[in-house]
Amino acid sequence: MKKHLKTYPAPRFWHINIKEKEFTIRPRPGPHPISFCIPLGIILRDMLKYALTLSEVKKILSERKIMVDGKVRTDYKFPVGLMDVIYIRPSDEYYRVLPHPVKVLSLIKIPPEDASFKLVRIIGKRTVKGGHIQLNFHDGRCHVVKLDDPFNHDVNYKIFDVMKIKIPEGDVCEYIPLEKDSLIVITGGENIGKYGKILELPKSRKPMQLAKILLEGNERTVTLKYAFPIGKESPAIVISGVV
Repeated sequence: MKKHLKTYPAPRFWHINIKEKEFTIRPRPGPHPISFCIPLGIILRDMLKYALTLSEVKKILSERKIMVDGKVRTDYKFPVGLMDVIYIRPSDEYYRVLPHPVKVLSLIKIPPEDASFKLVRIIGKRTVKGGHIQLNFHDGRCHVVKLDDPFNHDVNYKIFDVMKIKIPEGDVCEYIPLEKDSLIVITGGENIGKYGKILELPKSRKPMQLAKILLEGNERTVTLKYAFPIGKESPAIVISGVV
């Protein structure tokens, strides 16, 4: 496994100058893929400007001043991705990572009451010992749904549905299905970072199926794997205040 990353092949949405240095920070393997995450060191140094050098970033992290999803992170290579919540202790600021039409991934400043939860998308579902259902989320977490009777239940969680969970505990507090009239944010493709509304869903939940959506007053289609539900009548998260 490679330990280094040159600036030229690095994702273009990272806030780095490819002509300034030959190498940049390579994210460690973690909850988000390298193609859709930002290393914590780049966030502190190049996006939030809390440090000028990587040495200063390491010092800030060693003082345990940065939290991601309610947990202290001291690794400057830690991958921060979609829907993660960052807390800066000295300035008492909270940020959520959301898709953006130009920046691909951006930081949204949020109030403290909005930082106690995050949205996670179901990307896998399986039956485990005892007949219970395990849901796998996009950020590497999993949640087991305990069933009293595995052969007779009304649990109908589907792939690409979303759970609202408390952080850092991981307890589920709300279920947001991907269905007609759901509000969505688009996480990939040419319309990334835009917000729309589901008009019609395909019969199957295959990732490359197309869903009809209402986007900026016009009827469009979006690949199902890029439609991330964020609420029904109103968004469950703050969606303004890009950094």
